[in-house]
Amino acid sequence: MTSAQRVMAAITGDKADRRPFTLTLSLYGAALTGCPLPVYHADPAKYLEGQLAVRDAVGPDILFSPFVLPLEGRAFGCTLADQQTGPPNVRKPAFRSIEELLDHPQPRVDADPGLAYLVESVRLMAQALDDEAPVAGILTAPTDLAAMILGLEPWLEALLFDPDMARRVLEITGAHFRTMSAAMMEAGTACIVTPIMFCNPRIINPELARTTVLPALREAFAAAPGPVVFHHGGNPLSQYLGLFKDVPNVLGFVLDERDSFIEARQALGPEHLLMGGLSGPHMSARKPQDIRLRVKQVLDDRREDARFILASSHADVPLDTPLENLLAVRDAVREHV
Repeated sequence: MTSAQRVMAAITGDKADRRPFTLTLSLYGAALTGCPLPVYHADPAKYLEGQLAVRDAVGPDILFSPFVLPLEGRAFGCTLADQQTGPPNVRKPAFRSIEELLDHPQPRVDADPGLAYLVESVRLMAQALDDEAPVAGILTAPTDLAAMILGLEPWLEALLFDPDMARRVLEITGAHFRTMSAAMMEAGTACIVTPIMFCNPRIINPELARTTVLPALREAFAAAPGPVVFHHGGNPLSQYLGLFKDVPNVLGFVLDERDSFIEARQALGPEHLLMGGLSGPHMSARKPQDIRLRVKQVLDDRREDARFILASSHADVPLDTPLENLLAVRDAVREHV
């Protein structure tokens, strides 16, 4: 079977020759090709070269678009700071007030170099892979983009004390999400993966999540021209999945390593795709034998769950991760019976 067929079998609940697996190796392509990160995060051809190297070296069943969410913030006016071992961070938000944001035009994909890079990277990958493996496009959730471009404190203040203004902000960030998801889908992505922190009751009040934030996610996801994968965003999610299970157009959920898949299934029922099992940021510090054991434990736990894909969660796998650690995942999946 091809990777695309394997992944589709997991989505539909059909049998495959083995479990599909994926690791978030957006960064790791730069390590394999020796490409400087500022170049890697600006040149779609260099990104493609890195992801083809990932495919050849590790063989994940899903590849990802650049995991560089701050580029979306920069399109609105955020100032970024380069990092030596990862994507750039937001150094300064784009706006001093919500009023400034309301007066700002929506960034155009074709006019902004960062947004164009994200979309063109998808296009080149989809063309090169030629339906052999799906490409997942990574985008910032409307809720989290608001915090990025306004700053955390102003965004939380709006959510708490001015819900009408917060809704106006979410209309703007939701429109951006729809525009970018449409561009990525047209370029060839199979789905949109969106990390979501600012709807998790660990971060914001559950009532705020229900009344202000969740309706905005529903609207944005419903308007996306393809399926959306709800990423846990760095916090455990399984105990709150009942809140999100009926969000339209959500294909599945990526869970934190600390989450319970049993609890997730109880909340969601059998239809949604579940992904996860391995913490991406911890891959560099673990020993291959421990990784193999973890993979076996997760796959044993999900043996009767047809709609499951072993995946890394949280952030990108670090640049300094030994290749043998990644091959431990691959080999453990292939050997599992």
